Amino acid sequence: MSEPDRLTGTETLNEPRTRNWLLVIEGDIEPLLIGPLDVDELFASAREHRASDPSEEDGLHVLSMDAEGNLCVEAFTHGELAPQE
Repeated sequence: MSEPDRLTGTETLNEPRTRNWLLVIEGDIEPLLIGPLDVDELFASAREHRASDPSEEDGLHVLSMDAEGNLCVEAFTHGELAPQE
């Protein structure tokens, strides 16, 4: 992990810091990582990307890292990527 990506040390047991990235698998082949993003930015970026990819060829996932450095990759649901009204 490079120096700018290290956790700040401001995390506490009551409020562990989780960092989130948008993981785009372009054409379901080439990975692209965007972030870190706060939760609102994450969902907005995912919706924007889905809107620009009408064929839905790109895989969209959330990559998150907790304060202990544990990584988790999760898929978006269809409803989470639906345009907001």
